[in-house]
Amino acid sequence: MKVSRSERQQQARSVATYERLIAATLDVIYDVGYHAATTQEIAARAKVSRGALLYHFPARADIILAAMERLLEDGTAEIRTVTRHVQDGSLSLEGFVDFLWALFSGRFFYLSLEMITEARNDPELRNRMIPVVKRFHEALDANWVEFCDPEKRPARQARIILNLTVCLMRGMGVQTVLRQDPAYFRDMIGAWKAVLPQIVNGPIGDTMFGARAAAGCANDAMA
Repeated sequence: MKVSRSERQQQARSVATYERLIAATLDVIYDVGYHAATTQEIAARAKVSRGALLYHFPARADIILAAMERLLEDGTAEIRTVTRHVQDGSLSLEGFVDFLWALFSGRFFYLSLEMITEARNDPELRNRMIPVVKRFHEALDANWVEFCDPEKRPARQARIILNLTVCLMRGMGVQTVLRQDPAYFRDMIGAWKAVLPQIVNGPIGDTMFGARAAAGCANDAMA
């Protein structure tokens, strides 16, 4: 059945409203925190009526979850793009570390931290967030597999190396909440920049995986 021009316009307005609500939700949570991010404030920031918000998201948890999903999707896409720059040689491993640090010490990380912390004491929100976060980590793992030369570091080893890097960045990101010490973080980042190439392509990585390497290769071959 042919869709009329007015129906297409209405659909476009509905999509635009949805997108404004998602963007506003992330902005409000970042600005005032999870608990203070009311649906009234979100609707006001998006410049839509409360009725329009409820049409798209009947419950507060619905819009929070949708915003979390968008945040992680955008983060995954950004990480994938930067990883490809490392693969094609247009970005160094050191530049990749700088990118991850910016990601995990800024808006992306603080938003995800707000939501994950809240999920700890909200079983319903936690249960709804688990599959969303699981997809995020699965996407990262698939991305990490392509990061390293498979002749040097098979898939399992690549995932370990890059997840270690992410865990380091995430831990330091938490520290930034209460530790305002740029020199400390520069030293930590500098140390990891020096170590990471030796893990990816050098003797430190060979030592790390050592006797486990053969088992890892066998597991990757069967996967």
